[in-house]
Amino acid sequence: MSAQANSIIEARFSPKLKVYFWISGALILIATIAGILLLPFWVVLGGWWASRYHASLSCRLTERSVVIGKGVFFKQELTIPLDKIQDVSIHEGPLLNAMGLLRLRIETAGQRSAATGQSEADLVGVMDARTMRDQILTQRDRLAERGFAGAGPAPVEGAAGDGAVLGEIRDALLRIEARLGERG
Repeated sequence: MSAQANSIIEARFSPKLKVYFWISGALILIATIAGILLLPFWVVLGGWWASRYHASLSCRLTERSVVIGKGVFFKQELTIPLDKIQDVSIHEGPLLNAMGLLRLRIETAGQRSAATGQSEADLVGVMDARTMRDQILTQRDRLAERGFAGAGPAPVEGAAGDGAVLGEIRDALLRIEARLGERG
């Protein structure tokens, strides 16, 4: 894992992940009758796709969020605010164990797909996955402590004049309250 200018930590993905993706795809195709017909294409093109997908994977922990990137043909970048994270878990399975890989799952409220049971933030093959999990949870807790210790939530990065806006809102509410008091 390496640090970047605007990130606390950046995950690296195991090179074994390419083989894992290729084998997983082949097993899925073998399990279906129609998939068996597609298996020769997967044998030829699966390695190319697995290498491209592996190269597209990224996971960065920033001050306030986890940013995940992935995709070969359709690129996806998912930003998960740390204050929305409920749990970060590690999952293992027979094929993952055989290859020495772990699945890191970042869970937020309502994020998991009812149809597949998968989270969009399932990351297979993160090197030092347990360390990454601990870093995410530590940063989430640190952010929560800062938010609770102050007069309100932690300020949004780049937001200017938040105090002035809140002051105006408070003053407007006090005026409304005073007028309601005059009527009653």
